[in-house]
Amino acid sequence: MLPEKPIVAYCDYIAWLISTNLKSADTVQEKLLASVGSIELHTGISGQYLSTKKTIKVEDRFGKRYRIIIEELNDARGNQPIQSIGLYP
Repeated sequence: MLPEKPIVAYCDYIAWLISTNLKSADTVQEKLLASVGSIELHTGISGQYLSTKKTIKVEDRFGKRYRIIIEELNDARGNQPIQSIGLYP
């Protein structure tokens, strides 16, 4: 059963904003970020879509690595993230 209002998850958009701005905002004379990875989808071994979760890997100029995860949380009404209510196989 679907919720009364359609659920829209903006994980793709948020991940794109973060990735784009990390790349363009690192304008210090000696850049602090060595790399900002591509946006990774949350997929299974066979490539099936598991959720709207997105991951971005970042490395600073000293070789320290970071993982940024964009993931839906339950909303204020207690609705579960999209993958939990069966909208995606």
